[in-house]
Amino acid sequence: MEAFSLPVEPFNGTWVNCVNNNLISILMNHDKNFAYAPCLAQAQYQLHSVADDGSQEAAEHSSQAHEEGSLLLDVVRALDFSSVLDFQTHSLEPADSVHLAIKQFLHSGYYVFVDLDRFHYPSGVDAEKHRQIHPAFLYGYDEQTKSYLLIEDCMQPSKMEPYALPYDCFDRAFAAAQTSSLIVTRVKEQEEVAFFSRCTKELISANLQTLLREECKPYKTDHAGNPLISTTDGLSAIKQFADSLETRLFGISLSQFQRKAVALKNPYFFRKSTVHLPLILHKQNWVSEQEFQQLSSEYQTLCHEWELFGNSLIKCYYKSCYSKASTPAHQREIESLRELLGGMYEKEKRVASLTLELLTCSTASGQTGNF
Repeated sequence: MEAFSLPVEPFNGTWVNCVNNNLISILMNHDKNFAYAPCLAQAQYQLHSVADDGSQEAAEHSSQAHEEGSLLLDVVRALDFSSVLDFQTHSLEPADSVHLAIKQFLHSGYYVFVDLDRFHYPSGVDAEKHRQIHPAFLYGYDEQTKSYLLIEDCMQPSKMEPYALPYDCFDRAFAAAQTSSLIVTRVKEQEEVAFFSRCTKELISANLQTLLREECKPYKTDHAGNPLISTTDGLSAIKQFADSLETRLFGISLSQFQRKAVALKNPYFFRKSTVHLPLILHKQNWVSEQEFQQLSSEYQTLCHEWELFGNSLIKCYYKSCYSKASTPAHQREIESLRELLGGMYEKEKRVASLTLELLTCSTASGQTGNF
């Protein structure tokens, strides 16, 4: 067979991560409403902080963490598709042909994830520049061009699009990744694949409670078990980031910042994915028309202000990078960003609490969904 592919279209409604965006694209073949799936992600704001005990080890970790950009505000999200997708791990023996295994799985209806090093891609932001091992998504192949058919964001970060990877480039990328397994998935047989049937009040309430939950835990420790880097999960991470914004932002190197700039907008991507949550609640008869309008306005505002913050943060970094001295205008920009973050913390807390309260009230009154 000269060419073979499974049905799939890139999902770019919002950015979650390369794996989940591709899983959503699979499910949308069965129900287009899975485009709303990012609304149902379990999410928490997260911030890493370096312990400053004056030791040499702590200083080295601090310098490295700042330069790598790992001390920036992030949003950690998790989506669980195990109820509708069948996942299998296939281990490869040294004598096995990875090409044969991939093609057999594709012909059996399985999409394939395999770790590849994008340094060996023929084109893209990492090609011959950076080692970047990630789970590539294969949905077909073309013998005429001797290429696998992928959906990738390697050309433009956070934008999924079709990408042809020649077999010889695949071989080098596969070898460099040093992996010995494939993850394959397909829609479960005899399962109802409908988005709204899996959209429950309990799930959304649990997600809101997770967003509001606060936790601080060690992330990296020294040989004696003392924390070198700690992690704050919860909305308070926003306030902590505001308090130390300048040192966290300007400690990162220019080369790393150019690679991390998209990640700075993760709070925006998260809030872009939740703008449809009020619509889902309204469709399920869990909120009234007036409550729907109020929530829609609140969620749209959060999305807009996180987008503004992300763009302003990137501009502020580049301005500072190319102007050697700190100016009053620069300090005013920093203060403005801090004030914006302080306001975002209050709005995030208010909106999450309000949504949870409305869901709790609808449960108490016995309101049920349409689906």
